[in-house]
Amino acid sequence: MSIVFNKHLTVGKQLVRAAWRYPDKEALVCKGKRLTYRELNDRVNSLAHGLMELGIRKGDFVAVILMNRSEFVETYFALAKIGAIAAPQNYRLDRDSIEQLINQCEAKALIYESGFKELVDAMRPNLGSVKHYIVVGGEAGDAVPYERLATGYSTEEPEVEILQDDPQYLNYTSGTTGLPKASLMTHYHNIMVIIPVIMELGLDSSWVLLTVFPLFHRVGWATVLGGVITGCKNVITEIEPKEILEAIEKEKVNYVNLVPIITSLLMMAPDFEKYDLSSLRIIVYASALLTKEVREATYKHFTENIAEYYGSTDTALLTWCNPEMKRVKPTSLGTPTFGVELRIVDEKGRDLPVGEIGEIICRAPSCNPEYYKNPEKTREVFRDGWFHMGDLGRFDEDGHLYVVGRVEDMIISGTDRIFAPEIEDLLTSHPKVQDCAVIGLPDENLGKIVTAVIVPQPGESVSEQEIIEFCKDKLEEFKVPKRVRITDSIPRTATGKILKYQLEEQFSQEN
Repeated sequence: MSIVFNKHLTVGKQLVRAAWRYPDKEALVCKGKRLTYRELNDRVNSLAHGLMELGIRKGDFVAVILMNRSEFVETYFALAKIGAIAAPQNYRLDRDSIEQLINQCEAKALIYESGFKELVDAMRPNLGSVKHYIVVGGEAGDAVPYERLATGYSTEEPEVEILQDDPQYLNYTSGTTGLPKASLMTHYHNIMVIIPVIMELGLDSSWVLLTVFPLFHRVGWATVLGGVITGCKNVITEIEPKEILEAIEKEKVNYVNLVPIITSLLMMAPDFEKYDLSSLRIIVYASALLTKEVREATYKHFTENIAEYYGSTDTALLTWCNPEMKRVKPTSLGTPTFGVELRIVDEKGRDLPVGEIGEIICRAPSCNPEYYKNPEKTREVFRDGWFHMGDLGRFDEDGHLYVVGRVEDMIISGTDRIFAPEIEDLLTSHPKVQDCAVIGLPDENLGKIVTAVIVPQPGESVSEQEIIEFCKDKLEEFKVPKRVRITDSIPRTATGKILKYQLEEQFSQEN
């Protein structure tokens, strides 16, 4: 006798379940629009039927260019219910990159916000596979009005069999080293992204979540999906300080996932002190290492509960450091979460002892199974069944993980191995420094020379010698920057990661 296990743990069914359990509870709040779970599910079903009438079928790709808004969430769920695959685009990329990514997946349709009409019109002649253009807001022209699809069709559940191993969306990397890579994520992978967070926090329907991360990014989508699974109210904003602060105060937000630079921007907002942020139960940090200054400011101005996790776009959450442990081990990123295996290895893949720095490798249920149409990169990062993170880290005696930077963040200057994040952490404590990055620039004698790129605080000026002297007092001599470059801004991805290759290109040309 054989046992058949349920293979229907799918994204669309999570919304159906929420609409049954919490029909009249608010599901989404965004840009003045409020939707209950019943209303959200009805709009999703209508959109799903409308897309099918256009000819979108299971296995088809649909590109999406939207900012953070409720229609983005509806699109994800509608495509999930009919087995089509979302290809959400980072609108901050240049036109050529977006074109390449849409053509790579041979998208059959493109759903876009009216504010991106100029971009879409410029790309149209080069998007041969796109048969349908669907516009959200504004004048439709020859495009299909999104709202007609979301309100003009049946609200019954689409009759399409979806399995948990079916692909649900293309997950793109941050593009810190060039054109983003894509992973074809299944329904199962996406649900397993958020399950550890639900378990660690004890999320239930009483919580109010704030989604700040872009919805084209895995973290933003995971936060919304986690809210649906648990019946929370999810408030969605852009990364705009005033909008975030007002949302926390007005909607009594309990949870938000941030990168440290956003917290710094919030505290610089006009009248920051006037906002009532007392509803916050916890702030969770990720994507960039949390500095001592931001950590202490969070405790003082936002909440006494900070959690931090480690992971990547490819793997999602791998470790979790809860608020209690964060106070004991403030620089720890925690221990492996549900279903995760982590190792620290040397260049030959051999396990390193406690305390020694090496590359982090992992196996996890939420991990990217492969790079879409990129077998070479797949072979590079998947070796012997383990995903190679490209990050350097170490374990302490209690099994806590500490990340010291990317493999490419290790600057080899002569015979010295220098970890850029250590220096960056120090530089952010300088009262005249708003933002910074540490890179290695070419040098004939040493191979690479440590260079600090500094953004001064508004109204401040800082000299090269001032920065060097500041570091001399606190770092070993070989770690002290030999050069300092002053700039107006540090290029970052949508999730706050520094685009160091751009800085290296820019300042290498000046040498």
